[in-house]
Amino acid sequence: MRSFANIREELSEQEREVLAADGARWKQLGAGQHLDDWLAFGPGLMIRRQLAMKLAHSNKPEGRRYSEAFNLLMRQDGLDSIPKGAISAILWLHDPERRKVLDEIRAEMTDGERARLNSPITARQRVETAIKAAKTETPPPPKASLRTQLADKDRKIDMLTARLQEAEAAADAGSLFDLKSDTADDIASAIVANVSSSKASSIAKAIKEKMKAKALAPAG
Repeated sequence: MRSFANIREELSEQEREVLAADGARWKQLGAGQHLDDWLAFGPGLMIRRQLAMKLAHSNKPEGRRYSEAFNLLMRQDGLDSIPKGAISAILWLHDPERRKVLDEIRAEMTDGERARLNSPITARQRVETAIKAAKTETPPPPKASLRTQLADKDRKIDMLTARLQEAEAAADAGSLFDLKSDTADDIASAIVANVSSSKASSIAKAIKEKMKAKALAPAG
């Protein structure tokens, strides 16, 4: 592993100032912890993570050698008493997208609610819940699907319109005469005027046959 004595020499002056500020901030947190103070550790923890990975010759922030290097770097700045759960939550929330979700959650809170949200662990839980809820929400249908739905509705409208027109035509046809109030001559004229000669003859024949059958039918 690289020497802890010279690993920080690879850092810029600005990065070393970030690490130094973390130590001062941790001493002040005892007077009153605030979420923004916790989140301010994010940049410094990310720097220490990168240094620990270099010291451990690891491409990922995991493994025993990495953990030992990270803990030693924290101890150098007097940060080794920060709870590991808080460190993990701060690093997790340092992701820009997750931080955006957290900002949106806090924006909808009252001043009192924001003041009580002073733990990075609780903040992480809130963000995880929000992200999970967003994933389970039904996404809006794609434009192609909307066009298909619109076309289906247009077809249904056309079909209903055609049925309505047929019903109106049938109603008009049924109002050509009134069987109870119109005279036989009026009814006959309406039939002759609106149907073919062959159909009118068939109607007349059918009426005669029905009359004959009715007359021969037994009473009662």
